[in-house]
Parts: sequence; C-alpha cells; structure tokens
Amino acid sequence: MFGKIRSLIGNHYFRKELSKTGRDRKLTNLQEAKKIGILYSLDTVPDYEIVSEFVTQLQHERKEVKALGYVKNKNLVSRFLPKLSYDFFSRKDVNIFYMPGQAKVRDFIAKEFDLLIDLSLKDSLPLKYIAGLSMSLCRIGRYSEQNEDCYDFMIDIPPAASLKEYIRHITYYLNLINNDGKTPIQT
Repeated sequence: MFGKIRSLIGNHYFRKELSKTGRDRKLTNLQEAKKIGILYSLDTVPDYEIVSEFVTQLQHERKEVKALGYVKNKNLVSRFLPKLSYDFFSRKDVNIFYMPGQAKVRDFIAKEFDLLIDLSLKDSLPLKYIAGLSMSLCRIGRYSEQNEDCYDFMIDIPPAASLKEYIRHITYYLNLINNDGKTPIQT
C-alpha cells in the first residue's frame, strides 16, 4: 500500500520534470551511432553476462558505450564493481519516491548519447526516470502505453520474451532504419 503511494507520487514528480525537459531528437540507426548509453535492470548474474556480451559487441563495432545498471538485490551489489564502461546504482541510491539522484546517474542523464537503449523487461520507475530525462538524441525502450512520452522508438515484445530476444529485436530494428543523418523524429 505504502509502496503504491510512493510510486504514484514518484510518477507525478517524474511527469512534472519530464514536461520541463527540452532536447534535440534524431532517429539514428545502429551503424551511424557513435555514442550509446545502455540502461538495464540487474536481477541475476546471467542478465549481467547478456548485457556485457551486448556491450562488448557494440564496442567491437567501435562504439563508445556506457552502461548503467540498476541492482535491486542487495546480495548482487557486492558482486559487481564499477568498470570503465559500467556503473551501477541500487535501491539505497534512490529516494523515497524511487528517483535516483547520485552524481553518476545525473551525469548519465546529461550525456548526449546518439542512442539510449533501455533493456529493462519490466517497468522500473528509477530506470524510466533516467530514460525519460536523458538528453540522448534517440531513446529506445520496451513498448508500453505508459512509456510513450519517455521513448522515441519502442519495441513491442511478448511478455515472456527473454533479455537475449529483446536485444535481438532491438538490433534488428535499429539496423533496419535507413538514416541519411538528417532525419528528425516527428512528434
């Protein structure tokens, strides 16, 4: 009960901040993107390995990649130390209304990535907050009516889809985009 109220208040504050955010938008395909931000929920060690594989693949394609993971499980926090391309935040780093405020999160939001890809398979207010306020040129996330104002490009996947399947869908559709480098996103 109390968690739902906190979530409702957090969503209200998030929507208020979202309405004040102004940014340039530009739909970019995966080949043209130089800087990519990855958001993900770190629930299990295999999730981390899948995300790590994806980040490594992008880096082999000479992309500058920064990954930010939300660790919900206290037992997992100590297993993952920040690396050059990876940062983490946990429940202790969000306020009572589920909004993160650490410097590394604020820096991630302020960075102008060509693509910001949210890999979370379930709704998470802390990740939605970061994605929605991100200054990235193109924000990609999972389709949901509640996410329409957060993402510029959404992927509709079945509810039972795995993280690997979701990444495959994202890669497929971002490679399909024919980009002349000047295509703005229509609102």
